[in-house]
Amino acid sequence: MIGGAKKLITVAAMLVAFAGGWFMLSASRMPSPITNIEAEQFGATGPLDGMRFAGMVGMTGAPLNVEDTWEFANGTFVSSECETWCNYPRAPYYVRQIGNRIEFIGETRCSDNDASISWRGVVENGTIKSQFTWTVARWYWTIRKDFLYEGQLVNTGDLPTND
Repeated sequence: MIGGAKKLITVAAMLVAFAGGWFMLSASRMPSPITNIEAEQFGATGPLDGMRFAGMVGMTGAPLNVEDTWEFANGTFVSSECETWCNYPRAPYYVRQIGNRIEFIGETRCSDNDASISWRGVVENGTIKSQFTWTVARWYWTIRKDFLYEGQLVNTGDLPTND
């Protein structure tokens, strides 16, 4: 009887392991926002297009001590600092406007490794304030770091748009 119970427990454990692995693999097939068709593929424009901001970036809770420039054009934006560090490409941005306040979100993926940045921010009266999360997925753990960016509008109209 004990031998039969051991076999039953072994078979049950194998089924649980198999089912868990199957669910994990099935979840990875779900599309993430970064793999969906993005607005830039259709030449979209956005209300921030043509704007460039100069400011400072730093980790949340630390001083903003790194110069950075953000540019918006053709429905996309790019951070010069992130572009330099990991070849992050221009990414589409999505907005909602409430009066003079423009709230935006976006996500980009590093072309050199498995890292991504999720952006969220506000532009109002020529000032931009943003929070963003840098994430690197490893097979053994995931690293997440939060950053802040604050900047001022330095010029408009000289960046390309689809007008």
